[in-house]
This record gives sequence, C-alpha cells and structure tokens, in this order.
Amino acid sequence: MSGPRSQSVAMVSSMTVVFLFLFLQSAAAADQETGSVRPDLATIVKHISEAQLQNRERVKAYSVTREYKVFGGGAEQPRTDVVAHVNFLPPSSKNYDIDQSTGGMGEKVIRHILDHEVDAARDPKLIMINDQNYDFEYLDEATLSGTACYKLGITPRHDRKELLKATIWVDKNSYRILRMEGEPSKSLSFWVKDVHLVLQFGEVAGMWLQTESLALAHLRFGGEYKITSQDLNYDISHAVAVNVSARHRRHSSAMMAASVR
Repeated sequence: MSGPRSQSVAMVSSMTVVFLFLFLQSAAAADQETGSVRPDLATIVKHISEAQLQNRERVKAYSVTREYKVFGGGAEQPRTDVVAHVNFLPPSSKNYDIDQSTGGMGEKVIRHILDHEVDAARDPKLIMINDQNYDFEYLDEATLSGTACYKLGITPRHDRKELLKATIWVDKNSYRILRMEGEPSKSLSFWVKDVHLVLQFGEVAGMWLQTESLALAHLRFGGEYKITSQDLNYDISHAVAVNVSARHRRHSSAMMAASVR
C-alpha cells in the first residue's frame, strides 16, 4: 500500500544513503589530505633502491677516523678503546689501520668487525636494501629527529650474516635510510648467542654513510657486551685515493706478521 507515509519513508531512506555516501567521500578526502592513506609499498621500495644507487654514483674516496668502545657487564667505563683509520677507494676497495688501542680481547673484536666491513665493501650489491635481498613490510609512519619517515620491516631473502632482520626508518622525501635496528639473520659464530644492532646514517660531503653504531651482544660464556662506534672526522681529498694502495700494503703486511706471531 503506497501513500504519503510510504513515500516519506522512502525519501528518508534515500536521503540517509546520500548523506552516508557524502560522509564516506569526505572522510576519504580528509584521510588523503592528512596523509593517513597507506602508501604503496612497492613504490617506496623502488625509491629506496634508486636512492642507494644514486648515492653509489656520488661516493668518492674518503678517509675516516672512527672510535670504538667496548663495555662489559653494564660497566660505565669501556674495557677497550680503539681508534681506527678507515680508507675507502671507489668502487669497492676498503682497508684500515688501528691508530690507538688499549688492547685485549676488545681489540680482536674490533678487528673482526672491521675485517667484515672490508669484505662487505667488495660487493655492495650483496648488502643493498632492495627487493632482491629483502622482503618488505609497511609498519607505520614516524618522526625521527624531526624528519618524517616511513617505518618498514625488512626480512632477508638469503641466509647471510651480512643481512639483518630489522626495522628501518626511511626519509619520506629523499628515501634515504636514517636508522636501521635489528639482528643478523644468521649467527655470527658459536661464541655469540645473539646481537642487537642499531645503525645511524648521515650525509658526509654529499655521500650517505653509516656514521654511528651500537651493538649489544650476549656471548655464550662471556656475558653481555656493548660496542659503540662513532665517526670522529673525515678527510675527503685526492690524497686519500693516492695513498690508499700504500696503506693497504702496510695493513696487509702487518696482518701477515701478526698471523705469523
């Protein structure tokens, strides 16, 4: 039975649908304006890879003085303090000298870290943060030191100790990685139960480099250790490129002599 009441009910129902549609449309627009719509993960990953490739094109010969400190058992004073001089000659040559050290087991640990860094430099493609080495997960957006970031989870596709299962903070504008925090995907050795790493990155003379690190390690028989590193100063000059081969020869000779002793 149709009549004025039926027509009124139908009109109210239609108006409700219209208002609901308009509300949802406005809410979607507001989400876009405030940036709450989840960005496309594949696009972010593509831009991250491009940013790393662009940085490799800008990289130049450099020398960095870096200080390492090793703390044990929650101590406030370091057990070991090491100052290393690291040289890099593009595209893939890296070497180091130990300038100062308080010695002990801590220095052996630092040498192991630096040896690993030298090995990784030989083929940077193996440690790039891209979809060939990692699976990615969008986690959130965050602000890091005043910079708007994408927060992503990364899981290694390969069983290599150079790769980390980690969270990364990516600058939303430049797509450079500002911070990386996680654990190696593969155990470093029988003696190390687990390691938690925090890596910080920054711009140096137009290059994007790792500038600080923190490692918290639990040794199987040695308890807990904390290792920090901080870049003290850089030398960006042609002299680095000229002298790096000579420094590499001295370093190789010293390592061979040490192994003989």
